[in-house]
Amino acid sequence: MVGSYCNWRYNSRISCGANVNFLGYSRFYGCDKIQIGNNVTVGENAFVKGEGGLTMGDNIHIARNLTLYTHNHNFSGSALPYDNTFIFKPVTIGDNVWIGINVTILPGTVIGEGAIIGAGTVVSGQVEPLAIIGSAKNRTLSYRDKKHYDNCIKEGRFGGINGVPLH
Repeated sequence: MVGSYCNWRYNSRISCGANVNFLGYSRFYGCDKIQIGNNVTVGENAFVKGEGGLTMGDNIHIARNLTLYTHNHNFSGSALPYDNTFIFKPVTIGDNVWIGINVTILPGTVIGEGAIIGAGTVVSGQVEPLAIIGSAKNRTLSYRDKKHYDNCIKEGRFGGINGVPLH
């Protein structure tokens, strides 16, 4: 593992198979929840938040500037825009996957075997095996709960840095 970095506050290392290469400096957090298979190459400047669980299969090639999260702030919690709790969802990347430059992978994503993820793609949900995907135009994914939102506004419940409630 050349040039990689793991946040040691978790007091463990990433579980890696044979022939795993990090090309340049990268940051991995939640290392005790990350499993990487054999023959995996990660380009420089990867930023991985693995606290929710990350499993990478074999023969994966990742270009530089990957951003991958396995958890998200809780926007349905006690403050706006979010509170200081998290929602954890594991990410799984199947065997023989190619991930292009500047890709973002969101919590709960499952990328099927043999898939190709095009440059600049934001990936969420299920990617079918052998699929080749790329970014599409912006689209609305969902909406916040209006009643919850209005109640937080009315009661003045807002989160500061990292969602810590403002008083």
